[in-house]
Amino acid sequence: MIRPRRGEGFDRRLLAPMIIGSILNPVNSSIISVALVPIGVAFGASPSETAWLISGLYLATAIGQPVVGRLIDLYGPRRLYLIGTALTGLAGVIGMFAPNLAVLVAARVILGLGTCAGYPSAMYLIRSEARRTGRDSPAGVLTAISVATQTIAVIGPSLGGVLIGVGGWHTTFAVNLPLAAAGLVLGALRLPKSTATPGSGGERGLDLPGMGLFGVTLVTLLLFLMNPGRWYLPAVVVVAGAAFAGWELRTASPFIDLRLLRGNLPLVLTYVRALLAYVVAYSVLFGYTQWMEEGRGLSAAQAGMAQLPLFGVAIVVSVVAGRHQEVRGKLMTGALGQIAACVLLLTLGPGSPFWLLLVVAAVFGVPQGLNNLALQNSVYHQADPERIGSSSGLLRTFGYLGAITASAAGGAFLAQGADTAGLHHLSWFMLGTAIVFLVVTAADRRLGRVGAAVNSTIERGSSNMSNTALLVMDVQQGIVSMVKDEGYVPRLAKAVEAARGAGIPVIHVVLGFRPGHPESASRNKTFGALPPGVFVEGDASAAIHPGVEPLKEETVVTKKRVSAFTGSDLSLVLRSGDIDHLVLTGVATSGVVLSTLREAADLDYQLTVLSDGCYDPDPEVHEVLVGKVFVRQAEVTTVEDWSAAPN
Repeated sequence: MIRPRRGEGFDRRLLAPMIIGSILNPVNSSIISVALVPIGVAFGASPSETAWLISGLYLATAIGQPVVGRLIDLYGPRRLYLIGTALTGLAGVIGMFAPNLAVLVAARVILGLGTCAGYPSAMYLIRSEARRTGRDSPAGVLTAISVATQTIAVIGPSLGGVLIGVGGWHTTFAVNLPLAAAGLVLGALRLPKSTATPGSGGERGLDLPGMGLFGVTLVTLLLFLMNPGRWYLPAVVVVAGAAFAGWELRTASPFIDLRLLRGNLPLVLTYVRALLAYVVAYSVLFGYTQWMEEGRGLSAAQAGMAQLPLFGVAIVVSVVAGRHQEVRGKLMTGALGQIAACVLLLTLGPGSPFWLLLVVAAVFGVPQGLNNLALQNSVYHQADPERIGSSSGLLRTFGYLGAITASAAGGAFLAQGADTAGLHHLSWFMLGTAIVFLVVTAADRRLGRVGAAVNSTIERGSSNMSNTALLVMDVQQGIVSMVKDEGYVPRLAKAVEAARGAGIPVIHVVLGFRPGHPESASRNKTFGALPPGVFVEGDASAAIHPGVEPLKEETVVTKKRVSAFTGSDLSLVLRSGDIDHLVLTGVATSGVVLSTLREAADLDYQLTVLSDGCYDPDPEVHEVLVGKVFVRQAEVTTVEDWSAAPN
């Protein structure tokens, strides 16, 4: 595939395979809800046995999404997308001709594994397109994926009801065949053969022990949620989880970088919100749907049709709200919508009119349309750009934890049958969860900054940040080797990606000499004592760290002293770009950052310092400089806060 050149905008030929890959999982997650009863009748299986059709897919997907996402981070999405799509088609064939429930469960597990690549691939491609074009991908791209996944998740029960009415439950597996065929053709024709970022490929290696321990931890946790009576499983979860955390904190290339995640509280809270939101959403999908069939006496087709307003409202809400990427308002409204809908569920009974069921579905459509869109946008803006695949996979994992929790709650509250009393008990549980979701969202004030920069960029046009530049100074292999903070480079990479996404030029400043260092006098205490072979062309210590490796079109300025201005053409570069606002980062705080800030201030530049985008071997010196000295001449903020609204 011939890809557009830089500056030509997002490659919209990627949209079709991205959307098809993203909907494979939600269509199979939702369509099964109306097939459980006819499958149970066909095989003489109880509800607890058919529940494995739900749990099998979620077990496979909850583990597979971040694993496949990490593989996509390392190797690019094309091969994994095509393999996953082929597995989805194979699972559809197996499910169509399954002779018993065990084979059907196996087909669902294969479906779970096959659908793991679609969503992380889409998120990775959106981020890689932003990197290629030098500006954030259009808001409509994220909205299109969100609308597609929500649409298919909501329309799934209705579609399933129609298909079952036409050809029986087998048709709910057959639907995968045309989708897989379309995904294979479009993926082969349109997905780039390689989009892995420099320095993030397979040379870093796979953390197989970490992936294994993650799998053991998650499987035992999910099994406990599905069967809380197994008292020994929590102990296994704790032991396996502790082993996983210990390994990830020690290994050089972790599967899930807990050090980085530990320093990214906003992303952690987004995962918590995803868990809570999906508990409510899937309780509706499974518990409420079962009540409509058993407690209200509707057929599978009628139960599916009763959820059509949910589908319509969710689509309208997503399209309207997707024009802006701020997430706080969406999440607050979504939380209030869930609370209102749960209260409505408490009013339902066996004789409730059909129109009231339609009203309940319509009210649930509001949070369905807002929450998924907002959570997706949150991860896109909060995650480490080099781990967008695994980070988006983890979002789905927490969603499936919510789904399993909802399934377990449904099994507990509807154990005696999906009657009205059971629905009301489930509704109280859902209401409590929705209230916690509201509290967690209302307490997180940082949500107000997520996506704000992108919208202001759209409103101001392409010239939005022409007078600002991000300076990444002395982040070279020989200098970074003294950095003891393992989260420093990934954190700095987030600032670099935020600048690129907002159209802010990134200027890399490096220390470099001619062979023999003729530019450095022997009386210079800092540079005169350097061995003549270091920081010269070809010296590995002079190379920019691959975690922030410059793009081909980005400027690299070579300096000869501590300050970025001394012995370099930085002033000329800044004047030529009409830049009057510098955002400073680098190593060390008491070296290049301090010297550059002082000189830039005297030259009347507007200055911003990213405090945790700077590093100094002496933590006390760093704190004094950023807390007491720099604030006199610059605005001091953090990478997280600045990345949420680059300016």
